Amino acid sequence: MPIEVILPKVDMDMETGIIAEWKVGEGDSVRQGDILFDLETNKSMMEVESPGSGIIRQLAPITGEPIAVGTSVAWIYAEDEGKAKSAASPSESDAPNAKSTPSATERATSSPVTLASPPEAAAPAIESTAILA
Repeated sequence: MPIEVILPKVDMDMETGIIAEWKVGEGDSVRQGDILFDLETNKSMMEVESPGSGIIRQLAPITGEPIAVGTSVAWIYAEDEGKAKSAASPSESDAPNAKSTPSATERATSSPVTLASPPEAAAPAIESTAILA
């Protein structure tokens, strides 16, 4: 089962962060604890480590633009996961809302893309009842 890499919340008041630089590319092999990207907040710059080991897939090509905390920025697949599938286009059963990700060359030559913010929780419906006298 793939491991989701999200933009972490590192400050109490942090709502967005910026990926300053990716240290890995699409299809790279990583181990838990390897540095994936540099995260810039309004207060600091830090390195974000890999939450697991495997192959990087569906890497979000965005750098330099604000991304909402909790947004998925990559997936890590097990070494043997999806061998029968194309590395660039895993099936939707492998990861929720999976989309093909451009190669490093395509990312370098394309215009920036904006990720969608994570869905906000819907407000609970309130029923009103009138008291008739």
